[in-house]
Amino acid sequence: MPAFSYRAYDPAGRMRAGRIEARGRERAVADLRADGLRVFAIEPAAAGGMPFWKRDLFGRDRVDDGARIGFLKEFGTLLSAGLTVDQGLRLVQRQASAAMKPVLGDLLERVVAGASLSKAMAAHPAAFPRDMIDAMRAGEATGTLVDVIASLTESLARRDAVRRHLSSAMVYPSLLMLMALGTVAMVVGILVPALAPMFEGTGRPPPFAIRAAGALGDGLAAWWPHLLAGTVLLAILLIRSWSRPGFAAARSRWALRLPLVREIVVGAELGRLCRVMGTLLNAQVPIPEAVAATRPLARNHLFRAALDQAARRLTEGGSLASGLALLRPHAPSTLNLIASGEQVNRLGPVLIHAAEMHETRTRERIDRLLALLTPLVTVILGGLIGGLIMSVMGAILSVGELAQ
Repeated sequence: MPAFSYRAYDPAGRMRAGRIEARGRERAVADLRADGLRVFAIEPAAAGGMPFWKRDLFGRDRVDDGARIGFLKEFGTLLSAGLTVDQGLRLVQRQASAAMKPVLGDLLERVVAGASLSKAMAAHPAAFPRDMIDAMRAGEATGTLVDVIASLTESLARRDAVRRHLSSAMVYPSLLMLMALGTVAMVVGILVPALAPMFEGTGRPPPFAIRAAGALGDGLAAWWPHLLAGTVLLAILLIRSWSRPGFAAARSRWALRLPLVREIVVGAELGRLCRVMGTLLNAQVPIPEAVAATRPLARNHLFRAALDQAARRLTEGGSLASGLALLRPHAPSTLNLIASGEQVNRLGPVLIHAAEMHETRTRERIDRLLALLTPLVTVILGGLIGGLIMSVMGAILSVGELAQ
C-alpha cells in the first residue's frame, strides 16, 4: 500500500507531521480529515525509507511481538483499573520501548483529537496487525475492550512462546551443521592438497575420498564465481516468486503432503485462525465479519480457500462448519467441535478451546520433530566426517607402507 508524508493542523491549531498508508492520495487526505486534521501538504513518501546506515541493524527500531505484548499487558491493566484510554496511553508511553514510544505518542495525539483507539492504531499497520485492529474495533463497539485486550495478550504470548521455543531448539542442530561444514572445508581445502603430492610417483592412485575431495576443491576454485552468481540469482528468483499466487499455492499443496510437516502446518493454521475468530466472536462480532477479518491471517492456500467458501456459505444462510468443508480431510474433529458450538450457540468459547488444543498439539509435534532431528543430524554428519577422516588416515597409512 502506498505511503504518504503529510503536514497538517490539528483542532487545537498545532502543526503535525507524519506518515500514513492509504490506497491513494485522496483516501489519505480523507482519513486525515476524519481524524480532525486540516491537511496543507501531502506527498508520496520516499521509497526505501531511511538509508541503511541510519537504521538499527539489530531490529530495535521495529515493533515486534514482545513490544506488543508489553503494551497490551500494561494498557489492559490500566483500563481494567478504571483509567480512560488517553490516560492509559500517557502512562504506558512513559515506560515504552524506544520502538514503541513514538507510536504510542501518535496514538495519544489521535485519541485526544477525537479518533477512536482502533482508528488510531490503523494508521500504524507495521506496528499493529489487521487482526489486532479489528479486535480492538469490535471491543470498542461492544464495550468489551478490556476482555478483548486480555485475549489478544494471551494469543500473542502463546505465539511468541512457540516462536522462541522453536528458535532455541534449532540452535544445537544449526551449530552441528556449521561445525560439520567447517570440518569438511578444512579437510578439502587444507588436508587433501597436502596429501595429494605424496601419491605422485608411487604408481598407485590416491584413494577415492582424496580424489573426490580434490575434484571438489578444484571445481570450487575454478567455478566459484559462477556458483556464487547462480546462488544469488536463485535466491532473487525465489524471493520474487515466494508470494506469487501460483507459487504460494504450490507451496501450500506440498506442505500438506509431507508427513511430518503436514500436522504442524495444519495445527499452526487452525490454532491461529480459531483463536482470532473466537476472540472476535466473544467480542460480539457477527460471524461473517469475524470470518472476513480472519481470512487475511491464513498463510496456507487451502485455508484461505476454505475461509472464502465459508464466507459465501454464511451469506447464503449456511453454517460455518459446512462452509469449512474443504478442511474436513485435515481437521474433522475441529469441524465437529465448530458444528457443536453452533448448535449450542457457544461458538466463540468452542473456538478458543480448539485454538488451545491445536497450539498445545503443535508445540508437542515440534518438540518430537526436533527430538528426532538432533540425533539424526548428529549420526549423518558424524558418519560423513568420520568416513572422510578414515579414508584420509587409510591413505596416509598406505603411503607409509609404500615408503617402507
